[in-house]
Formats: sequence, structure tokens, C-alpha cells
Amino acid sequence: MLSQRKSCYCAFCKVERKVYASKHLSLTDIMGLVIFGIICTYAVFKSLDPRGLFFVGLLLIIGEAFSQAKWRTSMICRNCGFDPVVYVRSPEQAGLKIKAFLDKRADSPEHLLRPPVILPLRKEAKGKNLSLKM
Repeated sequence: MLSQRKSCYCAFCKVERKVYASKHLSLTDIMGLVIFGIICTYAVFKSLDPRGLFFVGLLLIIGEAFSQAKWRTSMICRNCGFDPVVYVRSPEQAGLKIKAFLDKRADSPEHLLRPPVILPLRKEAKGKNLSLKM
């Protein structure tokens, strides 16, 4: 069977982690849901009925929603809280989410035995103060 997850590294803390490769249903998932919808149609109506298209459509919508939710939650790093989807939209908001996650992590007993997060250092040009640059 094809692997659904792939290994990657967190862009913020450089920890290896696994994320789901695709955010949409694959062709085999769609075919499986269609066959399951046909079986449900036959079980409910005792024959194939056009009303069964409602079951198939509902299963496809629910399956796609769960597939996207599964992908979205796997994108957030469990070690530092970095979210690349939010970072693409707004780097400042992603930084605030990381800060809130690290503050919560310091108080959480489930993170006591995990290694500490090594925060990346900002590289600045020698002799130039980038914070004053406009």
C-alpha cells in the first residue's frame, strides 16, 4: 500500500516529523466511498435507488472534509507549534502562535520529558542595524 505520510523537517525548530502527503482524497478513497455508498443504498432501500446518490454525495463531502482536517492538523509542529499555512498568510501571526504555544508548553506536564526547543537565531549583517531600516 502507498504511504500516506511523508517525513519532513519543521522549518522553525528543525525537528523531523511526519505529515500527510495529500490534503485531498485519492482516487482509491473516492472509489471506496462510492462502493460503500452503493452498499448503504442497497441496505436501506433493498435495491439500487436514485435516492442513493444522496448517500454517495454525503459520504464524499464528509470524506473530503475529514481528509482536509487531517492534513491541516498534521501541518502544525507538535514540538514548537509552527504552522506553515499561517506563516504563508501572515508571518507575524505565526510568530504569535509560536510564542503562545511555547508559553503553554512551559506549563504543560506532557512536555516535561521532551527536549527543549532550540530557537533559531536571527542573522544580521555586520555593522548594520536592520531594525532601523525603512
